Amino acid sequence: MSRFPAAPILLLALAGASCGNFAEDEDPVVISVGERDVTQAVLDRFIASRTGLGGTLDAPLLSALLDEFVRERLLVIAAEEEGIEISEVQLIEETSALRRGPGPDAVRTEDFAVPPENAGGEAQDAGGEPEGADEDWLRSRVRDRLLVDRLMDTVVLAGLEVTDETLQLEFEPNRAFYARPETVTLSERQFDNRESAEAAAGLLREGNRPSGDGEAPDPFLPVGTFRRGELPDAVDEAVFVLDSGDTTDAVETAAGFRIFRVDERLPAASLEFEEVRDVVRLTVLRREADARVQALLEDLQRRHPVRVHTANLTFPYVGPLPKVE
Repeated sequence: MSRFPAAPILLLALAGASCGNFAEDEDPVVISVGERDVTQAVLDRFIASRTGLGGTLDAPLLSALLDEFVRERLLVIAAEEEGIEISEVQLIEETSALRRGPGPDAVRTEDFAVPPENAGGEAQDAGGEPEGADEDWLRSRVRDRLLVDRLMDTVVLAGLEVTDETLQLEFEPNRAFYARPETVTLSERQFDNRESAEAAAGLLREGNRPSGDGEAPDPFLPVGTFRRGELPDAVDEAVFVLDSGDTTDAVETAAGFRIFRVDERLPAASLEFEEVRDVVRLTVLRREADARVQALLEDLQRRHPVRVHTANLTFPYVGPLPKVE
């Protein structure tokens, strides 16, 4: 059975508790998860790996990242309690894949690269991280990700299925949610300035369109299909008043001036159950998966109490986890 991502957790950027190489008096404990302590350096490195940002982040974002880190720590504990193990071969393969980054000074994650200078830690030399730190951190992070993935597959989501009756009970009172929204499929022409865009729009209004006989290439390039609200306001307002085949006046966007053509406009429509059965099934399965993950996290936190040592943190924690001074 395929795995469905649980909304409360992000499984692709985990930081291991073995990260860091700091003297105890320079690296205070900021989180306790049961008997396991997490230092500021470990949390800093996790935050850097999740955001890839330097500079100052605000307290709500930092607190949310701390909460995410704790949830992931708890799930790693659950995987270890289940006896899940990761082989050395798997570790080597996954670590090698993550290291295929855009340059020698980057640690590659699934969807962004983190320069070592943003990763937190002790003083760095010209090579970035203290020698050996990258490898330990990356291996620990890969191990944790694989542990949690396997926990999800073999324990949390094992046997997760839904009946047709359950799907119907979800669909009938939520027909409006599963209806097809109004959409437009667009192409565009790009211009360097307003004058050239307005001149081209005027010619199109006068009927000087490509003949479509194959002799002249279509000057419009496909953009995609969009619902109301998915486009910038100026584009949204211009295209959703048009019919299929119509073109807009010159529209100013953040990337310059554009003329948009509505290649197809589909009105909103109610759909029958069989037309959206797969979507309903995914919705129900994802909801059940989220509920199972949340129940597991609550049980783990009862058995492994979490405490945030606010006095040691480098930012004011504003999340819901228990705090101690």
